[in-house]
Amino acid sequence: MKCNDRTPRPVGFVPALAVFLSLLVLVVSMTAGLGTSAHIPLLLACVLAAVVGALHRYTWKEMLEGITAANAAAIPAMLIILSIGILIAAWVAGGVIPTMVFYGLQIISPSFFLVTALLLCSLVSLAIGSSLSTIGTVGVALFGIGSALGIPPAVTAGAIVSGAYFGDKMSPLSDTTNLAPSVSGAGLFDHIRHMMVTTTPTYLICVVLYGALGAFYGGGEAGSETQIALTLQTLEENFVIHPLLLLPPLLVLLMVIFKIPALPGLMGAAALGVLSAVFVQGFPAQSLPSLLMDGFQMETGAAAVDTLLNRGGLMSMMKTVALMTLALTFAGIYERTGMAGSILHRILGLVRSDRGLVVATVLTAWGVLIGTGQQYVAIILTGRLFRPLYEERRLKPQNLSRALEDAGTVFGGIVPYSTGAAFTESALGVSAWQYGPFTFFGWINPLVSITLALLGKSMPKQAEQAEPARISPRESRERKRS
Repeated sequence: MKCNDRTPRPVGFVPALAVFLSLLVLVVSMTAGLGTSAHIPLLLACVLAAVVGALHRYTWKEMLEGITAANAAAIPAMLIILSIGILIAAWVAGGVIPTMVFYGLQIISPSFFLVTALLLCSLVSLAIGSSLSTIGTVGVALFGIGSALGIPPAVTAGAIVSGAYFGDKMSPLSDTTNLAPSVSGAGLFDHIRHMMVTTTPTYLICVVLYGALGAFYGGGEAGSETQIALTLQTLEENFVIHPLLLLPPLLVLLMVIFKIPALPGLMGAAALGVLSAVFVQGFPAQSLPSLLMDGFQMETGAAAVDTLLNRGGLMSMMKTVALMTLALTFAGIYERTGMAGSILHRILGLVRSDRGLVVATVLTAWGVLIGTGQQYVAIILTGRLFRPLYEERRLKPQNLSRALEDAGTVFGGIVPYSTGAAFTESALGVSAWQYGPFTFFGWINPLVSITLALLGKSMPKQAEQAEPARISPRESRERKRS
C-alpha cells in the first residue's frame, strides 16, 4: 500500500528550538537594537514558524486552525483592553484622574511613594483581579503623582506593575489564578494558600527594595516643592477638582462586590467619566466621539502635566491588540505543528527528582512565556504537559499550579512583546525595556520558587492510599443479607 506523502510529521527538537531562538534574536535585535516595536519581529517569527510547519507537511488550513483557536480564547481580554482605553480618556476629561493626582500629591510622601504605589496597586488588583485594569486606572494616577514628585518614570512604572501583578497572581477573581489550578487539578483556595509560601518573602523583599529606592529618589531635589506646586496649580486651573469625582474608581471596586462582569463594569465607570466631562468639566458634547476614539488632548503649558493628561482612547490600545494577535498567532502555529511539544518533551526527559520537576516546571513556564508573550499559553501548555509527572510522583496538584503562576503569571508584564507590557506602554508611556529592571516582583518570585524547590521545601505529597481490607466469603454473604 502506498503511504500518504502529505501526512504531517511533528517538527523535531532542533528546528523547533531554532524557531524559538530566532524569535528571541529577532525581537531583541529589532526592539532593543533598532528601537522598533515588537510587531515586525513577531510577524517575521510567525512567517518562519509557518514555513517550518509547511516543510513538515502541515497545510495552511491546519496551521490556521491553531491560530484561530489561540486568538479566539483571547477575545474577551482584547475587548477589556479596548474598554480601558476608552475609560482612561473619559476619566481624564471628566477630571477623575486629575482629582486622584491632586489629592494624592498632598497626602503621599515622596520618600514612601514607591512603597505606597506598590501597596495601593496590590490592594486594587487583589480586589478586582485584573492587572491591566489596575494599571489603566489607579496606575495612571500614581504615575502622574510620581512624575510630579520627580521619581524616574521607569521606577514608578516598575512599582505599579509589581503591585498589579501581585493581585493578578493572588486574587481569587483573577483569570490566571483560576486557570492554573484548573489545569493542574488543584482546589482554588488550596492553590492560593500554597502560593503564599513563595509570594510572601518575594513581597517583603520588594517592599525593602522600593523603600530604599524611594528614600534615594524622594529625598533630594527630585521631589521639589516647586514641581508639586506647579502640578497642583495647573490641575486646579484646568479642571474642577472635587472629592465626588472619586466615585468612578469606587464603582470599579463595587462591581466586584456585586459580581458585575469586567467589561460591563468598566464601561459603566467610563460612562460616569463621560457624564462628568460634559456636566462638571464643561467638555463639548460634540467632541466626545473624538475623545473616546483618539484620547484626551490638552496643552497646559506644563510639559509634565501634559504628559499625564494626553493619553487614552480606543486607538491607543490598537497597538496592544495587534501585538497580542501576532503573539497568539505565533503561539498557535508553534503548538499546532508540534514544535512546542518537541521542546517540552525534551525537557521532561531531563527530570530525575521531585526537586528537578518543580524547577523544570518554573523554567518551562518562564520559557514558554518568553517565547509566546502570553500568560495563558505558558500556563496551559506547561500545565498539561507536566501534570502526569506530578501525579506519578504523588506530588499534590498545588505544587504544579504554584510553579505555573510563579513564572507564567508574574513575568507577563516584563516580556517586551507580551500583552501586559504592550498595554503598560500604551497606558503609561514607558516601555518594558525601561521599567522591566525595576519590576522586582516579576524577577524575584520565580527565583524564590526555584530556591525553595532546590532546598526541597514546601512540596507536599499525596497521602498513601490504604489497601482495602480483605473480607472472607462468609462475611461478604452476611453483608449482602443485611
